[in-house]
Amino acid sequence: MKEINNKLRHNRFVLQRFSPEGKTTIRREVLQVAGFDFRHFTHLYRTRQGNTYHFCYDYGYLLLEDEKVLIVNWQPYMEQNKV
Repeated sequence: MKEINNKLRHNRFVLQRFSPEGKTTIRREVLQVAGFDFRHFTHLYRTRQGNTYHFCYDYGYLLLEDEKVLIVNWQPYMEQNKV
């Protein structure tokens, strides 16, 4: 359990580091080089359009085309569609 929590915290740290303002698009490779593990996340958020964001606590990401990733901060309106 402690090992998984450490991975989750590391993932959150990486997302925060690359998106200090709360919304950023970067290449997936950049996250991987920083040690981000896409297999570990705390919860999902699904939009009305059918997009699924993976969250590590209060930072989340959406996988985009062309190996890009959109990083976002959790927003209060997301609570209603939390999975």
